Amino acid sequence: MLVPLMLSSLIGLSSTPPVRLATCQVLTPTTLQSDSAPTTVGIYSLHVRFADTTPEPISRVTFTLDDGSQVSDVGTFSPGVAINHDLDLSSTQATSCAISMVQFVDGTTWNAN
Repeated sequence: MLVPLMLSSLIGLSSTPPVRLATCQVLTPTTLQSDSAPTTVGIYSLHVRFADTTPEPISRVTFTLDDGSQVSDVGTFSPGVAINHDLDLSSTQATSCAISMVQFVDGTTWNAN
């Protein structure tokens, strides 16, 4: 089992995230004006598109928003497969995000710090 240990060590030393982030967009509700009363449509959410760039499957990707809040996408994300998800958020003033942590299926992690 030397290969997983070596991969874990390399991932831990790398400053480059093990996922390629294509989209990280904060979506907010929209207020529609009408003759009777304004109507709010939609919810706060984080739209993300990313792909695992390593040979190992990922189980969790944590995104940190520019307001300091965090949200995680959890599942089994296979290498090279594009993931396109909307994640629920509480009310937020955030406008952008970055990947702050990645956990692999084998339990090893990569942290942005």
